[in-house]
Amino acid sequence: MSNQIRVEWFKLQRNRTFWILLLTSTCISALLHYLVIIDWWQMGNTAFDSVDLSEMNALSTFTVPLFFNLIVGTLAAFFISNEFSQSSVIKNQIISGSKRSHIFLAKYLIFSLASIVVTILIPLIVGIIEVILLGYGEIFTPLNLLFLGRALGLFSLQFLGYTAILVLLAVITEDSGKTIIFSIVFTIIMFAVEKLMRLPIINMLYENSIFYQFSEVFKCSMTYSELIESILIAFVTIIILIWCGIYMFNKKEIK
Repeated sequence: MSNQIRVEWFKLQRNRTFWILLLTSTCISALLHYLVIIDWWQMGNTAFDSVDLSEMNALSTFTVPLFFNLIVGTLAAFFISNEFSQSSVIKNQIISGSKRSHIFLAKYLIFSLASIVVTILIPLIVGIIEVILLGYGEIFTPLNLLFLGRALGLFSLQFLGYTAILVLLAVITEDSGKTIIFSIVFTIIMFAVEKLMRLPIINMLYENSIFYQFSEVFKCSMTYSELIESILIAFVTIIILIWCGIYMFNKKEIK
């Protein structure tokens, strides 16, 4: 397993798409944070407003599935799906004696790490640096830092469920274009469910999904039961999706 993780880490470091997305995320983060801090782009009624972190409002953009899917969906397409079009890559890993479950888990872990760096850590670090450099560092009080840690920590857990969905899609489609298209369509469907669906059973399922938790974890305060519920939803989702992914990968014929 450790060997497979090292292999995937090696491939990530040499993946051009990852570095392009990393640079793109950094530039977009820097621009959005700057525009928000100088009040050129005014965002209101955000979770960060409620805790006096208005200068960090640009982070709200990166927590919307319709936006961050463009980043992680593209990475999944060109980091995982492409390997199926180049069948020798996957085939050589299997021939080497590695278990398919270990190959899948290694790909999931490294892909998730890369996605978190590009989508969560970079916007956060860039935002903090810009806020401090532009003279608003006093907003980072202990309570506000605790809020950021709790909210982004829980968000990252839900995010791991989302990356599991994308890895599963990449394994099923075996094509970079299809992976991007299906991930966008899936995210739009979940957005439509959130905004339009009124059926009790659909609403109940949605409210117990990671998509609902993406916004819930940024509430100003959460009760102990809400914290536990959020963690359980994330872990159950991750476990189910990883099991499905391993099952599909084991059944897949690699020519």
